[in-house]
Amino acid sequence: MPGKSHSRSPGEVLLRPDAPIRASEAAYHELRARIVDLTLPPGEMVNELQLSKALGIGRMPVREAVARLALERFIWVIPRRGMVVASLSLNEVLSLMEARLAVEPGLARELCGKASDDELDELDDLFEAVDEAGDSGDYLHFLTIDHQAHVRLAELVRNPFLGPLAESLSLHNLRFWRYCHRDRVVTVQHIQRHDALLRALRERDPEAAERAVRTLIETARASLQGLF
Repeated sequence: MPGKSHSRSPGEVLLRPDAPIRASEAAYHELRARIVDLTLPPGEMVNELQLSKALGIGRMPVREAVARLALERFIWVIPRRGMVVASLSLNEVLSLMEARLAVEPGLARELCGKASDDELDELDDLFEAVDEAGDSGDYLHFLTIDHQAHVRLAELVRNPFLGPLAESLSLHNLRFWRYCHRDRVVTVQHIQRHDALLRALRERDPEAAERAVRTLIETARASLQGLF
């Protein structure tokens, strides 16, 4: 339906009301959410017993969840030291930006030929809400719904390989910007509008859509200079 909200919390798993969820899946989503919202901050040492007690889930499911998070680089396993929540060094963040540049412009290009008019209406509503949040000065809210909008964009491409990859990259991006701006004043230079992207999608112009997303990411990458 046009204008239908698709909002969900970062890291939230979507299931049918009657769908069972494995303990390892629940542990994975809960731990990922705690890493992204900085409840488990970068550099914090963790262990399976501690996490099992905190979640009220057995150690074996937690072990499976941690292994999955390690593959996605949310947790690092350090030989002879244990496990640590992944840090946010400049090199890590620059690598993240490179990965986003490799994936997200292509998603926007693909969407031009796949999204229905109703789905484009939905994206219009989502990204307009993102821009309104940016204009309001509520930066944490802006980051959250910006993440949700980009994840929804990736879902609408309907590629079972690209969708989860794009969501993981977006979660890493959300964690980074939350961390960077915990104690910093947010100014207008940190907020980017999505008018060019929405216009390109509405006109079904793949080159313009790809260019708009690339500009958004490259502008964010340029602002890293001041942060580090």
